[in-house]
Amino acid sequence: MTKVLVAFATRFGSTREIASAIAAELIAEGIEAVAAEATSSLNPDDYDAFVIGSPLYGRKWMSVAGMFAAITSERINGKPVVLFSVGTLGVGSPEAGRTEHDEFVARLKEVAPKLNVISDEVFTGYFERSNLPWYLRIIDRFAPTPQGDHRDWAAIHAWANLVATKFKG
Repeated sequence: MTKVLVAFATRFGSTREIASAIAAELIAEGIEAVAAEATSSLNPDDYDAFVIGSPLYGRKWMSVAGMFAAITSERINGKPVVLFSVGTLGVGSPEAGRTEHDEFVARLKEVAPKLNVISDEVFTGYFERSNLPWYLRIIDRFAPTPQGDHRDWAAIHAWANLVATKFKG
């Protein structure tokens, strides 16, 4: 049986909920999966495949997720990896959200060329203005993001199902 680690970073919990939904979908497909925050205490040797995700802020992942992917890439060399990003740029412009994600994934592959990325996806997230630090609230005034939960759960579950198919191979 394939054992999958769904490693994630989150600032306000939205990405944790997406990672949990992905793990639940993998489990429903007969794959042993666990969702856990990306930390150095996770042992990649214990898993056969990986899902790694983070919110996108300023065209990059939270550092803990990016570092997890880059640092563990040597140890997970050859094992299948899928990546997902969560962001709000795609709420107003799906193309811009996709571009931001694609550019980050390309940079990650340059830093960690041994990551065997077999799939990647970007999802819109949850946005609440009150969660922003003061300096981002100022920026948000010029290009406001609509508040609320913009996650497309049907798309998340469909992608997780596709990932399960790839992991079953």
